[in-house]
Amino acid sequence: MEDHFARLAIPRRPWLDVEQLKQRFYELSTEVHPDQSKNDTLKSKAVLEQEFAEVNAAHQCLSNTKTRVRHLIELELGQAPKNVQSIPTKMTDWFMEIGAICRKVDAFLTKKEQQDSPMLQAALMVEGMALHDEVVESHQKLQTELAKIDDSLKALNSDWERLDGVIDGRAAILPLDKLDAIGQRLSFWVKWSAEIGERSSRLMF
Repeated sequence: MEDHFARLAIPRRPWLDVEQLKQRFYELSTEVHPDQSKNDTLKSKAVLEQEFAEVNAAHQCLSNTKTRVRHLIELELGQAPKNVQSIPTKMTDWFMEIGAICRKVDAFLTKKEQQDSPMLQAALMVEGMALHDEVVESHQKLQTELAKIDDSLKALNSDWERLDGVIDGRAAILPLDKLDAIGQRLSFWVKWSAEIGERSSRLMF
């Protein structure tokens, strides 16, 4: 199983400083970039290309909070975490609210596309602007929830710090159930944020 943390030579953590991670990626990618090959032998270039691909894959995984959490759980358990099956009870109201807004926007866009009259299209512009404000407000609320997820992950870092260097029995000590619950909530926040963001963009045209 590929360990992206080890590939970048950084300790396993639920939360990572994105700027520090970016700097680490820059340093390693510069070292293993195929252009650094001292000669033109196929073997040396192939090795560097493989290492560069590994470093790039590690950075892509760890710089994304959702994939980083899933990868960390997979490493600690030795297997992939379970897929999210249902919306947590505490998020049901959010599901209803986001769904209602998305349906509202979709209905408006359909009406707008079917309208040929320039005068009526102008009238719809006012409605569209008001709807856009509503969508932006919901998107901002989602970003607040995502920030809370970030704080929750940062709070878990100390649990991993205490086990730096420990190899055996980690899964029984680490709060993996808590991390998995955070990861499940994160999956929905990310999904809903993308849906709202996409509709916000469509309302701008």
